[in-house]
Amino acid sequence: MDHALEAPSPPTPDLPVLAVDPSAAVEALRPLTRVTGLLALLRPRQWIKGGLVLMAPVVASPATAVTQVGPLLGTLLSFLAASSAVYVFNDLKDRDRDRLHPVKRNRPLASGRVNTATAIVLLVTLLAVTAALTAMLPTLVGVIVAGYLAINLWYCLALKHQPLVDVSVVSVGFVLRVLAGTVAVGIAVQPALLIAVYCACLALSLGKRRHELAAMAAAGGEASAHRPALRAYSVHFLDQVVVVNLVAALVGYVAFIWVQTPPYGPVTAGLTFPFAAFAVHRYLQMVTVGSSGGDPVEDLIRDRALLIDLGLWAAVLAQAMLASVWHVW
Repeated sequence: MDHALEAPSPPTPDLPVLAVDPSAAVEALRPLTRVTGLLALLRPRQWIKGGLVLMAPVVASPATAVTQVGPLLGTLLSFLAASSAVYVFNDLKDRDRDRLHPVKRNRPLASGRVNTATAIVLLVTLLAVTAALTAMLPTLVGVIVAGYLAINLWYCLALKHQPLVDVSVVSVGFVLRVLAGTVAVGIAVQPALLIAVYCACLALSLGKRRHELAAMAAAGGEASAHRPALRAYSVHFLDQVVVVNLVAALVGYVAFIWVQTPPYGPVTAGLTFPFAAFAVHRYLQMVTVGSSGGDPVEDLIRDRALLIDLGLWAAVLAQAMLASVWHVW
C-alpha cells in the first residue's frame, strides 16, 4: 500500500522525564545492607548449637528443667551472646584471610558490607550483654562462660593454626555448653554425655576441615593459604579420624542413656540407637560421597532424611522422658 495514503499519526504529547540518580538509589539501600550485614555477623543460623545447653537437663532430669527454666534460659541466652561475640571477633581478625576463600569472602567484613568500627561496637555490646546475663546466674555458670570466651579468644589468636588442637578447642566449646546447662539447674554431671558431645563435635569439625581441603582443591587454590592448619591434614587421614570419633560418640550416647532411671534408660537406649546410628551413617555419606560437611548446621537444615531421622529420634526420647516422669511406660 502506498504510504502516502496512510492517515498521519496524531502527535505524541511530551511526557515528563523522570531523572533517576543511581547514587541516590544506592544510598537508600545502604541502611538495609548495613542491618543485614550486622545480622549476618551474629550468625543466627549457628544459634541452634546453643541447644546443647538444654541437653542434659531435658534428657536426664526433665522435671528439674521445668522447675529451673529461668536459670536454664539465662544460660542459653548468655551462650548465644558469647558465641556471637566470638564470631564477630574471629571475622574481625580474619577478614583479610577470608577474602581468599571462595565462600567466606562473602562474609560482611570481608566483603565490606560492614566496616571495622561498627563491628567493634557490636563486639563490645555483645560482651556487655554476656556479662549482664551471667551476673544473674550461679557463679560457676559465669566461670564456665568466661572460660568459653577465654579459650575461643586464644583459638582466634593462635590455636586455630595448630593441627588437631584447632578442632579439639572447638569441641571443648560445645562441651562447656552442656556443662553450663547441667550446673545451671543443679543436676549431676553426666561424663558419658560430655564424652559423646566432645567426640561428635570433633567429628563434625574434622569433617569441616575435609570439606575445606576438597573445596579449595576443586577451586584450584591452596587450602593452607586460608587455614594454615590444613597443611597437616589429608582427606584420607580425616576420613579415618571422623569415623573413629563418630563411633566413640555412639558409645558415649548409649552409655549416657543407659544409666538413666531403670528400666527406662536401657529400653530407651535400645529404641533410639537405630536413629543415632542412621544419623552417623547419613553424615558419613554426605561427607564422603557427596560434597557436604562445610557447614553442619546447613547440612542439617537442608537434608530431609536427616531431619526426619532426628524428628523420630526426638519423639522416642520425649516419650521416654514422659514415662520416666510419670512412671509409666
